[in-house]
Amino acid sequence: MVTFQTGPALFSGFVATVAMTMVMMAGRAMGMTTMDMPLILGGMVTADGSRARRLGLAIHVVMMGTVAFGVVYAALFTLLDSDAALTGVAIGLVHGLLFGLMVLPMMPAIHPRMKASADGFHLDPPRIMGATYGRGTGIGLLLAHATYGLVIALVYGAIT
Repeated sequence: MVTFQTGPALFSGFVATVAMTMVMMAGRAMGMTTMDMPLILGGMVTADGSRARRLGLAIHVVMMGTVAFGVVYAALFTLLDSDAALTGVAIGLVHGLLFGLMVLPMMPAIHPRMKASADGFHLDPPRIMGATYGRGTGIGLLLAHATYGLVIALVYGAIT
């Protein structure tokens, strides 16, 4: 029986976020995508491009990956009574699809750097599955989220 535990959820979320970030960085390094998630996230709070990237990385790692999704995935493992690797990958793929099909296309409506703005840098709207950022972006989103799901399931299962 899988039980929800906050400490392991946060730790597992952190480890999974590091793994996911490595996959995202590898995709950029290989030229699969130009998507820069830290810049996109940080650009929501500051018009300073270099500061945006640092803030965005902190938002991505701490707030999103460790806290928000670490807790959500652990809660889903508890609800489904499974923290198996396959469960984590499946949740990660659903997460990646929801992000790519729903969140990314809506970003221009809420993101100040994706609107006509003279107060700093401008980001192109990502479109569905991040198509604006290159052909490999969609598959990269799914791979990164599947990696997150796999790693969080393995770590959470090992320490709970």
